[in-house]
Amino acid sequence: MNRFIRRLSITLAGIVFLLALVTACSVLSPRFMTGLFFGVNTGPVELAIKESFSPRESDAKTDAIVEAAFRFLNSLDATQRLAVSFAFNDNAQRSNWSNFPEGMIPRGGLRLGQLTSQQRELLDALLAEVMSEKGLLNIEYQLAGEDTFPKGSFNKYGTELFYVAFLGEPSKKLPWMFQFGGHHLAINTTFYGSQVTFSPMLTGGQPLHIEYQGKKIFVTEEETFAAQALLSSLTPAQQRIAIRSDKPIDLLLGPGEYGTVVAPEGIKGSDMDVAQRQLLIKLIETRLGFINEDDFVAEMTTIVAELDETYFGWWGPRDKLGFAYFRVTGPSLILEYAPQDEVGDPITDHSHSIYRNPKNDYGSTWISQ
Repeated sequence: MNRFIRRLSITLAGIVFLLALVTACSVLSPRFMTGLFFGVNTGPVELAIKESFSPRESDAKTDAIVEAAFRFLNSLDATQRLAVSFAFNDNAQRSNWSNFPEGMIPRGGLRLGQLTSQQRELLDALLAEVMSEKGLLNIEYQLAGEDTFPKGSFNKYGTELFYVAFLGEPSKKLPWMFQFGGHHLAINTTFYGSQVTFSPMLTGGQPLHIEYQGKKIFVTEEETFAAQALLSSLTPAQQRIAIRSDKPIDLLLGPGEYGTVVAPEGIKGSDMDVAQRQLLIKLIETRLGFINEDDFVAEMTTIVAELDETYFGWWGPRDKLGFAYFRVTGPSLILEYAPQDEVGDPITDHSHSIYRNPKNDYGSTWISQ
């Protein structure tokens, strides 16, 4: 009898604990629960923003982007305009992006599901000015992949749960920020006159193998092939320097990692021959090629000038496409590619990719005190 009572007490205690856990999950924010169970840091960036800015000269590309931004903004009603607009010094919204879906990390801004077809076309026109054709296509791939997930779950998947937001008012001469993204995608662009930074930019995706307009697509095919080609071009001695481990690692500079410093690892550009350096440039271009041509040229000019001090490192199998983590680390550039599948899986179908400019993340060089 006593044993039965003890078992009953343990069972009741377990039920009470589960009920308390369910209650806590319903009361506490999804963001808090995601941090508790997954250990992700999603707090606001610690960036002290200047109180005033001097006007800067614009250029044709900035003018076109600002004009496209206002065509979109002027199509919104008062409620939509309020939802999409944030103060330029709003660091909570500035860092409000993630690889997690909406149910786990709620976003801020205006949802795609709240736009009319005409407003969506105007947003697409703005994205087409900000990004390159390849960058716009990558966004379309991300949205197509998102539509493969079941709707109505706790995680809240769906392209209607991708968001657009503006920090500050679009300006040809003063700083402002444009954000677009959702699950596995974050476009964060900070403009100041003719200059723009796309840091941080989250890509990758899930699933990576999709069907788009009747074609089978491997979303990260170009960059994984480029990384594999660079690794294969290295001599055995160079590979011993470049390959840091036979096991992949996860992102070091993902969401919430503003200000995190990553030591360069791998082989330096100065220790590569001419052909290898060209392969390194090609790898960098596969990711930075997402940004519009005008700003891409400016970014690549700086990166190529710093190529001697740029490192390429590899973690994971060397003969299975897309299953290895790789990183490119330079003075003004960090690229990471982190597969999320097990090496034994038949294909890799889930990855996280990040681009940051450690010198100007979120435009910090221009806007911070």
